Order: sequence, then C-alpha cells, then structure tokens
Amino acid sequence: MRHTKIIATVGPASDSDVMLDALIAAGVDIFRLNFSHGTHESQRATFARVRAAAARARRQVAILQDLGGPKIRTGTLKGGRPIHVKPGDALRIATGDFVGGPGRLSTTFAALAQSVKIGDRLLLADGLVELRVEATNGTEIQTTVVEGGEIGEHKGINAPGVALATSAITMKDVTDLQLGLELGVDMVALSFVQNAADLRRARQLMADADAATVPLIAKLERPEALDHLDEILISCDAVMVARGDLGLEMPLERVPRAQKDITRRARRMGVPVIVATQVLESMTTEPRPTRAEVNDAASAVDDGVDAIMLAGETAVGAFATRAVQTLDTIIREAEAHPGAPPFSTPEEPLHDDHAQALCQAAVTLASGGDAQAIVAVTRAGGTARRLSTLRPWAPIIATTDRHEMARRLTLYWGVVPLRTDIGENVDATGALIGRELVALGLVAAGATIVLVSISPDLTRTDANYLKIQRL
Repeated sequence: MRHTKIIATVGPASDSDVMLDALIAAGVDIFRLNFSHGTHESQRATFARVRAAAARARRQVAILQDLGGPKIRTGTLKGGRPIHVKPGDALRIATGDFVGGPGRLSTTFAALAQSVKIGDRLLLADGLVELRVEATNGTEIQTTVVEGGEIGEHKGINAPGVALATSAITMKDVTDLQLGLELGVDMVALSFVQNAADLRRARQLMADADAATVPLIAKLERPEALDHLDEILISCDAVMVARGDLGLEMPLERVPRAQKDITRRARRMGVPVIVATQVLESMTTEPRPTRAEVNDAASAVDDGVDAIMLAGETAVGAFATRAVQTLDTIIREAEAHPGAPPFSTPEEPLHDDHAQALCQAAVTLASGGDAQAIVAVTRAGGTARRLSTLRPWAPIIATTDRHEMARRLTLYWGVVPLRTDIGENVDATGALIGRELVALGLVAAGATIVLVSISPDLTRTDANYLKIQRL
C-alpha cells in the first residue's frame, strides 16, 4: 500500500461529481477547500459533493478547510485590465478599496503601509515584479520598480523581512471557520502562522463552536514561523510547508533546507508534515511532470513527510486526475526500497509510558511475526497516531466506531482508517474485526495480523491488549 497521503485542492477543474469520483479512484485521501476563493454558498455545495463522492466510493476521504489568512493582495483595476511597469517607474500602493490604474494600486491590507520602511522590498504577482520602498506615511507607500512586469487584479504582495503587525486570523477567517465547523470539516489549516499565539486564538474560536477536537494545521509561510517553530509544533496537530509564499518571504536557496529542518523537527515531536506548492506544477498545463518535480516529490517521501498536497494541479489544471495518478506512482516507487528513511523511527521515544511501550511492541511483533497489518482498535485515534510515528512496514488499520475520527486519521502516514463497530471488549470482537478486514479485502484470508488496544485505565481487563493472530 501507499503510506504517504495525497491531498488534492478542489477548484473549477475538479468541482464536479465526475471529477471527484475520478480523483478518489486515482488515490486522493483528503480534499482541500481553499477559502481564499469562492462564496459560502459555493463552499457548501462543494462540501456536499465531496461527501457524496466519498460515500459512492465507500472510502474514508477527509475534507481540509484552508483559511485564507491575512494575504496581502492588490485591489481592482480600471476595466479589469492589468498594468505594465518597467524598472525605474514610480508606483504608489495606497490603503483602501478603490479602483487602481497606472501609477497607483490599492490594497485593503492596512498593516502593509504601517509596517514597511524605506529600503524594504515588495514582491508582486508571485515575485515577478519587485519594488523598492522609497517612503510611507502609514496609508500610502511610494515605491520604485526594480524588476518590471505585469500586475493584475487581486495579485499577491509579499514583504520579505517585514514584521507585519497583524494576526493570522482575519474577520473573514472567523466567519469562514464558523461555516466550516458548522458543515463538519475534518481538519482546519491556518494560514500565515507566525507564533503559537495565532494557534491559541484559533483553538479558542473552535472551542467556542464546540469543535475543540478538530485537528488544527499550521501553515508555515513566513520566516517568523521558523523562528518560533518549537512552540508552533507543540501547539498544532500538523504543519504544512507552504513553499509558495515561503519562497517569496525568504531567499529561494534557503527553502529546501527549511523544508528538511521542519520535517526533521516535526517528526522528532510526532507532528505530521504536509509538503505543498508547485509539487507537479508543470502538470497544470502539461500531461507529464518535469524530472525535477518528480525528484522533488520523491525526496519529500524519502524525508518522511506524512502527506503531499496538489494545489493548482487539481484546482485549475488540465490534467487533474493524471496529476494524482502520477503522484501516486512517484510515492509508491519512492517507498519501494526497504530501509528507506521514511521507515525509520524517531531518534528518541516520543513518550515514556505503557501506551508507547505497547505500540513499540506491536511494531516489533508485526515485523518479527511477518504480519500483514497492525490493527489499532481506537476511539480517540491516539493508538493509530502513535503507531504512525514509529513508521512500521505493515499498514496500520485503524478501526474506530466514529466516522469523524476515521476521516481525521486519513492524514497520518501508513494509517488506513476503517469505521466499524468495535464493541467494549477487544478480545471478544477481535475475530469479528478480522473477518471484516478479509471481507473488505484489506488483508488476505489466512494472513497474520497484530491487534493492539490501549487505554489509560490499567485496571481494565479488556484494554491494553496486544495479540498476534492468524485470520
């Protein structure tokens, strides 16, 4: 089986019953709904289509809500026509919601003019246009064009090295989050996280909505986040290395090292890692990826990331299904080598308790007993998450009696979630679970499996259970 998970972004190219069915069949584990675009009505409709497609496929497929965050963008332009600038041109960027044109652009992000200083760099349109700040009065910035090009409406503005006095959660994010939690999203990604305080505010909003247990993913897009990485890792359920904005906010040559450092430190703490942005970017318009893209994706697998995310490739790409199929093939080939780095365990045990000891024993038993699967009987998902950090060769089949928990576990490396009745006594229901696994084709008849169940209550006779058995 494929251990590393695939996340696909839903967009105009994939937001239909036919395409969602095809993407699930190609191997998508999680669909990302990008709340930087669309309306609440369109997001509701997409959410319903994804749930229906997963039901048709009889697969546990999760939905990730990606909040837009304080993304700095240019405003509207006269006639919707882009403007062209060349080196040496003067260009003003003013705070407001007016229609811009040659020589003057608008942005609704008030903190930009309040935060920049003379000499700072601004990058527009994915870094194609570079400006140098000459002056600011707190509401309007005067700049000189260093690298020219075309600037369209609603294009991103990056301010490398500028400490922006703003929260990672905007008022739009608050209302978007309320909608997502109301719909029942399986996980939430917070954009432009700078420190643990951003995550604490999001946690409080989720707790106020009675959704405190929904996993929270920190998107790492600014260098400030790397300066506070340890506190962020403690405060989130997963991290996303969002290389697009990160590559604009810091020198490009530092991004690969940052990705590897984030992955290494997150794995040490048992926090899942998602790698995102320009994974198979050329497949947005071409049927085949470049050799460099294939190598990049395979290297991420070698580093041991939990998931790889496709963005424009599936949202607006001409070859959305083929992009997922290609990534699936790349991952499987990268994982096909015994002793490869993804299958290595953290340098030090993540926990020192009986639960960790049982999980380590389960992995050892599965390896020594040539088990076809490790079956984690779990209600809150903790057993499956611990097993995932140990990177066993055998797939981890997480049996849970809660649909929402099964979907949340789709993020974790090597975990195959299964919603089933698990009963109160694992010893009594173990045989029933085994027969269901065979019926579903998850394991072969006559195969050996390892059953493990963990509870903090050491007085229970039906928990803290480890058994190897033949089906």
